[in-house]
Amino acid sequence: MKVAVNWRYVTFAVAVAAMVLAVGLVRGGRVGFTFFPSPEAENLTASIFFHAGIPEDQAVAGIIKIEDALKEAEAELSGGAGSSLVVATYATLGVAGNNRGDNVANITVQLSRSEERFVRTPAIVNAWRAAVPEIPGISRVAIAERRGGPPGRDLDIRLTGASLQDLKAAARELQQELSAFPGTSGVEDDLPYGKPELLVELTPRGRALGFTVESAARQIRNAFEGNIARRFAEGDEEVTVRVRQQIDVDGTAALRQLSLRTTGGEFVPLTEVVNLTDAQGFSVILRRDGKTVVSVVADIDSTVTSNNQIIAELQEAFLPNLARTYGLEYSFAGRAEEQANAFSELLTGVLMAIAGIYIILAAIFGSYSRPLVVMSIIPFGIVGAIVGHYLMGFKLTILSMIGLLGLAGILVNNSIILVARFEERRKSGEDLDSAAISSSCDRLRAVLLTSMTTIGGLLPLMFETSLQAQFLLPMAITIVFGLATATALVLVLVPALLKIGDDIAGLIQLRQRSVPPPAGTGRGLTPAE
Repeated sequence: MKVAVNWRYVTFAVAVAAMVLAVGLVRGGRVGFTFFPSPEAENLTASIFFHAGIPEDQAVAGIIKIEDALKEAEAELSGGAGSSLVVATYATLGVAGNNRGDNVANITVQLSRSEERFVRTPAIVNAWRAAVPEIPGISRVAIAERRGGPPGRDLDIRLTGASLQDLKAAARELQQELSAFPGTSGVEDDLPYGKPELLVELTPRGRALGFTVESAARQIRNAFEGNIARRFAEGDEEVTVRVRQQIDVDGTAALRQLSLRTTGGEFVPLTEVVNLTDAQGFSVILRRDGKTVVSVVADIDSTVTSNNQIIAELQEAFLPNLARTYGLEYSFAGRAEEQANAFSELLTGVLMAIAGIYIILAAIFGSYSRPLVVMSIIPFGIVGAIVGHYLMGFKLTILSMIGLLGLAGILVNNSIILVARFEERRKSGEDLDSAAISSSCDRLRAVLLTSMTTIGGLLPLMFETSLQAQFLLPMAITIVFGLATATALVLVLVPALLKIGDDIAGLIQLRQRSVPPPAGTGRGLTPAE
């Protein structure tokens, strides 16, 4: 303790250097960050998108082939060990997530409990994807795992503002870019193709004849669906008489044989009024704030990369170029949005907590400077927390940040014990150096017992091997390693900071004495006067 106080500036410099090195582990990528570590999933989903107009029996056959691919993957992974990885599967035709229609289907898979199998869920997902063959009539199969934690996919990028065709083209380019990143899987968008459509565009002759797109579309609809000519009652029921044209051919040829009636009562061929263009339709179109929006989502393997790294690389060049090319806007949703909101609220809570701690300490000590010494130990708690994550091979998470708040409270308690003893010794007339050293020695047992009991209580959690408890381990690591490191800093650094604070106060007083008093504005008086 005496050495720390005598070499107080060296002690402070060493503590700051340790904090800089710990932060460097994060900035250098040695200790990664993931927003929320999800427990291992025990449910899988396969979203299947068929070509428009596929017969139902062919769609069912495609679903069966994909289920057979899962069985092949299960047999390959289990290696004939006899342990079942899949408990149950069921399929639905016409529904796939938020998509509805005859050209979509969904397969839900219930896996055995994660503690009961030796094959991890990502390995099952990858094996199933590799086993799915090329199936006629199926345009895309998206296999993903249902994980807990915050809502949304790991990566969710929203594209807004362009036409549907441009949004789809931009979404496909973004999917190709995301698929090139290692550790990404389940890349898809929520703008699936639907049934083929015919786009109706008015010709110059059609405009000259007084037609509008709405009036032409209304006559085309009435030709196929009919127009209500009369309603009359027959008994207790209302009878509707609907008149429509007799169309002898099917398909688009029927449209091209229609004739439309002008405002003057004449009939002209449809092909002279409008141009019909074949186009691929979309089964689901989503809008947000009146604008069409497409979301491109992906799952991220946290052992390979993180969504923050991928977002940083995309924002560097690809996304700005994509926005300029197609005239659209982009934003991040899903877990990235949840992360931004969580950190914003966490920062507000931290500032309020720090302000509350300072006000309470200032009232207790009756000083504005002593609370600063007590609270100065808080930033150094991150040294042990980051080093602990590095040694244990874990990434920082939002729960690590919450653990830092709990750690700050414990460190402040230890620091209060030491500073309060220092004040007692100073009031008894002891000099500052001796009081700083002796207060640390007097409170050594109390500080160590507080820290050791807290660490001992968290050790069982830190070494818990259950997969379902993995998301709590970063919090335990933060408190255990942070408290172990910061306890030594409290006993050594706080006495040095007390002496440094006294040095600063002495310099301020010395400067105030060296400043001459302001010259008086009145007349100088002699002693006789």
